[in-house]
Amino acid sequence: MAIHYPEALQLIQAEAQRHRDAFVADGDHVPISQARNRIARETVTSQISTPKFDTSAMDGYALSSSATQDATIDQPVIFEVKGSIAAGDEPLLIAADEQSGRLSAVTGDELDCCVRNEDVAVTVDETSNRRYIRVFKPAKARQNRRLAGSDFKKSDILVDAGEVVHPGHILSLASVGITEIAVIRKPRVAVMSTGSELLPPGLDQSPLHRISDANGPYLSATLESWGASVDFLGIVHDHAESLEHALSSILRKKEYDVIITSGAVSAGRCDLIPEVIRRLNARVVFHKVAMRPGHPVLFARIPDSSSTDGHFGRATAFFGLPGNPVASAACLRFLVLPYLKYLQLQPPDDPSHAYLLPPDDVESSTTKEPPVVSTFRGDMDVFRPALVRGSSGHVQVKLIQDHSPGKIKPFLHSNCWIHIHQGVCELNAGDIVDIYPSH
Repeated sequence: MAIHYPEALQLIQAEAQRHRDAFVADGDHVPISQARNRIARETVTSQISTPKFDTSAMDGYALSSSATQDATIDQPVIFEVKGSIAAGDEPLLIAADEQSGRLSAVTGDELDCCVRNEDVAVTVDETSNRRYIRVFKPAKARQNRRLAGSDFKKSDILVDAGEVVHPGHILSLASVGITEIAVIRKPRVAVMSTGSELLPPGLDQSPLHRISDANGPYLSATLESWGASVDFLGIVHDHAESLEHALSSILRKKEYDVIITSGAVSAGRCDLIPEVIRRLNARVVFHKVAMRPGHPVLFARIPDSSSTDGHFGRATAFFGLPGNPVASAACLRFLVLPYLKYLQLQPPDDPSHAYLLPPDDVESSTTKEPPVVSTFRGDMDVFRPALVRGSSGHVQVKLIQDHSPGKIKPFLHSNCWIHIHQGVCELNAGDIVDIYPSH
């Protein structure tokens, strides 16, 4: 009997949490330049405060602000330039020139501000070759001055454990001298397509009414885009012994966190996956979910081939997805992805929201009642491909009417999924719906 979709998510979360401590403990250290989109395994804090010392915020002249308070356009205050410091130079120690009769731009007084190059006029005494600046308005204390420790403080958190590392994290880590970071390793996923009707990629069509395998390449590419390390292990024909041998071979490698198959999970004569995984002493978490498409999906844990005592401490997560391509894509997005996220300390994606547009054939209708876009039985969660459009400051979405779990062309022209929750029997134009990106 099918379980409800929210219950399936709860079971997936529980299974992931049961195994994620061991998964997270087995991490990697990577250079920060390679850390983008990886997940931090530990909280990283700054070991220093930055800047380490006071600096100027821009090119200019270090002055004592109190010495500029009488400056005007008509009566500028004149300073002699006593030295030059570039970024990275050692500080200059220059005594006041008491013989010059003029203020110095670098003196023994407290130099508490920086006046921009653009705000002064520079002159050179041709006889002595000394340089002077004229300041035309009062400067403020700490003007254009960065104080030591005004950015990061020692022990400030730069990346929290479980955060996805983005370029802003990398900038922050580099600024305090951190060159590598501990990350959660990528989930290792084995993908296998089932079906005697499938042609391996790259082979010409045969006269035996066989079709190209679409699921294997799609599942592998999508999983890799989500940060998994994926091995596509080919196609297995619809024979119980072949399927059992293939799965046993994968399990013996002890390399994978998740095994995913497509096809052979429903109730037909060739739907052999449920029988085969039971031969392998699998613990079935659920088989069949009240969702469309994807109803026959199966989730289980298969113990190590070396386990003969029924102990499931070391077991591999297994998802048997339907064979229809769009159904397989829906189960990958709404069941497999949440599992991978929970395993990596991540919450599942929150939906965005959009206003539902009317169908094309009634878009210009003048009826007062909002047109019906689609009707549903209401007994299950439904996931439908759709096309998001931005307009007038709010997001709009158009439901793709030409849909079927086996039709790929409509899926090509979509860019999101609409999630129609169980209990909803009708959607009208203008309704607010939950949407998720599909690619």
